[in-house]
Amino acid sequence: MFVCNDAGGDSYQDIIMPFEAMMDIKELVLPVNGGCGVARQYGIDHSNAPYWLCQDADDTFASSFSLEILLNYIEQDEKNILVSGAFAEEVDHMKFVTHSSDMIWMHGKLYRRSFMNKYNIHFNATRANEDNGLNTIVRLIANENEKIVFIPDIVHYWHYKADSITRINNHEYTYNQSFIGYADNMTYAIETIRKVAPMNKNADVWAINVMAELYIYYLQTVNRDPRFRLQNFNRSVKYFDEIYYAFIDRIPKQVQENFFSQIFKMRAAAMDGIIPHVTIWQFIEQLRGGYITDVTVTDKTVAITANV
Repeated sequence: MFVCNDAGGDSYQDIIMPFEAMMDIKELVLPVNGGCGVARQYGIDHSNAPYWLCQDADDTFASSFSLEILLNYIEQDEKNILVSGAFAEEVDHMKFVTHSSDMIWMHGKLYRRSFMNKYNIHFNATRANEDNGLNTIVRLIANENEKIVFIPDIVHYWHYKADSITRINNHEYTYNQSFIGYADNMTYAIETIRKVAPMNKNADVWAINVMAELYIYYLQTVNRDPRFRLQNFNRSVKYFDEIYYAFIDRIPKQVQENFFSQIFKMRAAAMDGIIPHVTIWQFIEQLRGGYITDVTVTDKTVAITANV
């Protein structure tokens, strides 16, 4: 087992020492701080076990059997490349929400190293949504011979922290770093799949779904934290230029609309109280226009100044 110290300054040896007689555990110290994705990848690259799992320092396994449960499932069939257990998220004052069949977070997942190496799947250097990026690649590449197994057992507890990075400053992270991380990691995931599995058509479908998600996410930004509307619009332009531009003429508009409709139905709760100031096609046309230098939001319209 490795404990990754992301150049935090303080040594973890005092924490590790009581356990050294019971297990092989070492501290890996990164040369510079890189964020949790970089730290996780550093630990993965410095290990060689056939399976790996990431556990955040402020969370806990649900029981002493959690790892054994995951291991038993992944070893039942060599086709099983990932076992994802359920996890309980503490939302506030010992109230819990259970997450099942999750493929966003790293919580409660055991990965088969040979599969990850085969497709060169790894974390990138982004500091937000890097787990979503990696798991998107795994989910879209998985097939009948390389399977993801979801199990109902709760194997992980996600602890509540009032001062976590996602909650401080009135949840600023959601409309600031998280938006940037989502757009960049979806670009990274789709580009990676096209390189390592060029015949995989799941990436095309996902690219359309991501455009719908960015549209919803941008509307949320405008309505809930407009300080980041310019930043997030331009990040959406980057996604359009690098990924979505190829879809405009190649995939029929009706096909795209069908996928958009499915996402809008699934994400209806996220749009509660929001009246869209533009349709998704207007949004896409604005993205086609390129990066902007200023945007003025009123109750009903958005005036855009182009970067000329």
